[in-house]
Amino acid sequence: MATSYELVHVNRLGHELTHPYTSENPLEPGAVLRFDGRDWLVESVQESRVQLKPARYRLRLRHPDGREDLGGFRRYRPDAPRVGHTFSTLEDGVPITWQVADERLAEDESGEPYLDLTAERDYSEAEDPPTLPEHELEHALARDDEDREAAAAFLARAEEAGQFVELVALEPGEAPDWAEAEAYIDALELEEIEDDLLEQCGVHPGSDPRDTWLETVKTRLRTDLERFRADIEGEEDEIEVWEFRDGRVFAAVGSFEDEANPDSPHGWMIRLIDASALRAAGFSWARKATLSA
Repeated sequence: MATSYELVHVNRLGHELTHPYTSENPLEPGAVLRFDGRDWLVESVQESRVQLKPARYRLRLRHPDGREDLGGFRRYRPDAPRVGHTFSTLEDGVPITWQVADERLAEDESGEPYLDLTAERDYSEAEDPPTLPEHELEHALARDDEDREAAAAFLARAEEAGQFVELVALEPGEAPDWAEAEAYIDALELEEIEDDLLEQCGVHPGSDPRDTWLETVKTRLRTDLERFRADIEGEEDEIEVWEFRDGRVFAAVGSFEDEANPDSPHGWMIRLIDASALRAAGFSWARKATLSA
């Protein structure tokens, strides 16, 4: 039987909002639900009142000898890993396989919730024939020690601040198709734009005339694309660039509030990812952010 709840969350302006919600399954702390175009993490449930926080997760690799490699905090997306998810990484240039074995609700040092995912070795690469799940960006191996140390320091700063890490990647030899991304933005229709992206792009649905929404979004995305391109092709270096398996990885960090900030590199990347404009340009979303030597 369906259960009625009252969802409670704080928006980017600091206002507490409540929404009625009906679920076929009881909601519990640690559950992830999609609402208004965004994934939310259930922090607590008190009778019918459900406190939500922006959903994020962190993946740890637990090695057979007990060592653990921790990833950065990632914004939860519909294709984020959950229990049972398998993937491969590289160790000394050789692919090895893992499976997410456990997930639990945890808190960072500032008390903010996230999903703590633990992956363990499943050794399917040793089968005959070997089974190799798709490789994911779990160990971003830079080409030299200097780049590797810079990337590690970048992620450590993000972790200390409790910020989100966002990554996109280009395959080896691939160049961005900026014209295709521009054409994609030009062709967007309002029905394709989810509520959360509207707010990220500066639309105030409660007060702005509806006939202005689409152009507001397109203007913001065009500017984001221009600034993202200028940064990675120029010398501003607000977005980190790492080498990975002869391809390139582009990284930005920021907060929930930065997702709607027109001057935040994290905001540029988030909005362009959510609008699928970077996908049109040839970038792929990279799930993980753990580095090792």
